[in-house]
Amino acid sequence: MAELIAIASGKGGVGKSFLSSSLALSLNEAGRKTLLVDADLGGANLHNFLGYKVPPVGLYNFLREKIRLDDIITQTPVGVDFIAGSGDVLGMAHITKVERSRFIDKIKNSDYEFVILDLGAGTSFNMVDLFNQAERRILAMNSEPTSLENAYGFLKIAIYRHIERFLSSNPIFDDVNRKLRNKSATYQNVTDIANDVEAIDTENAGQIRNFIKTYKLGIVLNMVRFKKELNVFYGFESIVKKYLHIKVEKLGHIPYDEGVCESVRVMRPFYQNHRDSDTAECVDYIRKLLLEKL
Repeated sequence: MAELIAIASGKGGVGKSFLSSSLALSLNEAGRKTLLVDADLGGANLHNFLGYKVPPVGLYNFLREKIRLDDIITQTPVGVDFIAGSGDVLGMAHITKVERSRFIDKIKNSDYEFVILDLGAGTSFNMVDLFNQAERRILAMNSEPTSLENAYGFLKIAIYRHIERFLSSNPIFDDVNRKLRNKSATYQNVTDIANDVEAIDTENAGQIRNFIKTYKLGIVLNMVRFKKELNVFYGFESIVKKYLHIKVEKLGHIPYDEGVCESVRVMRPFYQNHRDSDTAECVDYIRKLLLEKL
């Protein structure tokens, strides 16, 4: 059964798709059979990072036309199997729970070792739920304050969304869920959520605490220009531990490289064409820690 690797970011422009495509190429080169999926349902463009024009089939054909999964997988010239997104189709950003579950079930039961989901930026329920369903989760960010703020916001919503879905089947937790959804009066940290649930039912509170304890997250800092920017790792980790109490693994950083933008422009994958670069070496190091620690 394939393991899902979900790569998300709180905002666009932090290099998430570059990380997703490069990791797929790195895993593939290391002999780990990998499928790369453009799961940005509202603005698919991952094919550009593979040096590939828009494939004729993609997620739309699987979800809405019931085409078989194998028939929407494209064998790219760079050796990575790929499922294209469908960002230019009206309504694709709002797939149903049934459609999402059907897709996840099919890719998990494929013969790949890993499936990388390149998620869209933002906090839509589809993106958050896909992130939570993955066995390995990565947040990509850069050192800009807006990137860090949005990355933390995405992670907080992902945690709160999981708890809300867990509690939603029992009406005795309706008040807790209403507070979880209330932006102006929501919980400041997960301990307060667990305490409120415990006042109603100790068993469910224990399951929430166990979920928090076992939830693992990898973070990657992209487009690093100066060594001092790496301090962002520790600041982000401190805030996450203080309010969300989850384990954060610092998987590594990727230096700023003007060649990345040029590679996308001329549609030639950077990782494959610059194997001796510091950037490619950093991607391989991230792959190593991803497999060891997440």
